[in-house]
Amino acid sequence: MTAWIALTGGIGSGKSQAALYFQGIGVPVIDADAVNRELITTPNSPALRGIARTFGAQMLDENGILRRDAMRRLIFGDSCAKARLEALLHPLIIRAIRQRQHGCTAGYGLVELPTLAEHPHFGTLVRRVLLIHARQDVRVARVMRRNGLSEQEVLAIVAAQADDAQRLAIADDVITNHSTPDALQHAVLQQHAHYAERFAPHRPDTKL
Repeated sequence: MTAWIALTGGIGSGKSQAALYFQGIGVPVIDADAVNRELITTPNSPALRGIARTFGAQMLDENGILRRDAMRRLIFGDSCAKARLEALLHPLIIRAIRQRQHGCTAGYGLVELPTLAEHPHFGTLVRRVLLIHARQDVRVARVMRRNGLSEQEVLAIVAAQADDAQRLAIADDVITNHSTPDALQHAVLQQHAHYAERFAPHRPDTKL
């Protein structure tokens, strides 16, 4: 049975780059954000039907796809609307991820869960948590370069997420990513060697 491990980290930590490195060496990776995007861009999906029932048909465009800008405006600053949306989408995301996990024969795989600390119910999908960790100043600088945002804009995003202490509290394993992509790739290879040995498919029962 495949041991599924959460891959998480704050914005700018490098978790998506780490996921690419793991994929590059053959590790199955399921991206929860990609699953969510599929749910809200597939016409007549259960997610979109639920959104139309809950928030009104005006939330869908002429092609039956979510008007993401309209939804963002609706939930911005409205914690009740945000909670209703999450209560609708999260069970569907979890179900879709479980479907992707089913039948996997690898020793281990990763589920990229950026907001695991904020939404611990996604922890039912995994056996361990791997955190990609970087100092806040490093993360802020990366996002400013990558997205062209101001420092204040990035700090506002960071403030809306779980803090480092919360993420570290749920982590079983930590990769520190303060420096270069090459250093991150090396750390990923080391972590892979550990997981590959620990969760080798031939082992009938692997302890955590």
